[in-house]
Amino acid sequence: MVGMSLLRPSMRQLFIRLPLQKKSVLQSQISVRNAGHERKMVIIPTKFEWTQFKNDLHFYFLLGLVPMGLLITYANMFIGPAELSEIPEGYEPKEYEYYQSPIKRWMAKYIFEEPMKEYERSLHTLHVEGERRYWNMLYKKVKVLMQDRLDYRGWYWVDADKSIMDLQKELKEYNDRVIGNK
Repeated sequence: MVGMSLLRPSMRQLFIRLPLQKKSVLQSQISVRNAGHERKMVIIPTKFEWTQFKNDLHFYFLLGLVPMGLLITYANMFIGPAELSEIPEGYEPKEYEYYQSPIKRWMAKYIFEEPMKEYERSLHTLHVEGERRYWNMLYKKVKVLMQDRLDYRGWYWVDADKSIMDLQKELKEYNDRVIGNK
């Protein structure tokens, strides 16, 4: 109750009637829009994807460019290009040792394949394909000859199981003994 009595003087101002309008103060107030005759929020297409793309491109570009630039600078300033020297007796240089730049040497050693391995791999692929082509041609030749000679599919041999043959032999000997004794 004490709280209500404290609010009474401030609430009285809200219910005072204006003499000419016969309206209360609350009813006489009208909301006013200043400069409301034109649109305030202009609708434009979003630029979020474009700015996100630019930010990502900038980030990943610098993420790769800065370390690579530092690495190339370090390699060229402190390591430098390779110099020719005499090869000791009995030593066969590796393939990557022929490159002059230290970066190219590192890439040839750890990233790229040696040319000899690539060559041997391609030769193996050619050999496998040649074998496959040979057997396919032989199979086609066999089919043609079977059709020409009215032959049947009998170019294979099925091996017999030795244990079954031994059991059949023992069974025959047993039957001969049993039937022969009667």
